[in-house]
Amino acid sequence: MLELIKIIHFLSFAVAIGAGVANIMAGRRLIPLPAEAMPKLGAYRMALGKITTICLGLLWITGIGLIFLAGGAVFSNGWFLLKLAVVIGLTAISVLANLTIINARKAGTPPDAARMKLLGHAGPAVAVLALILAVLAFN
Repeated sequence: MLELIKIIHFLSFAVAIGAGVANIMAGRRLIPLPAEAMPKLGAYRMALGKITTICLGLLWITGIGLIFLAGGAVFSNGWFLLKLAVVIGLTAISVLANLTIINARKAGTPPDAARMKLLGHAGPAVAVLALILAVLAFN
């Protein structure tokens, strides 16, 4: 069971970072495209965002499962506590991005581009930091 949870955890992390980076790359392609291409590219970017959010949820579920299986001993590890703080920050970034999108939809306007760009770049960067801290925590 432990191995299965680890596999889901690591695959979720890989997909989340990959989707985040793909979303950044898609955003860079927005500038030269004609207006009629925007809805399709926007839908693609929304799908990547949903994938990232789902993977973040899976990371929390499997992470809690791993802590439970480890008996909570990880809480005495300073690197783990720092990683956990970074993951909470990553979750806050995701929540802010999703709320920005939800509020824009309610208003019938596109999400604030500058805010989404900032959050979209911060997410993968913070995720990579969480990965580095996980390696240090479990080395």
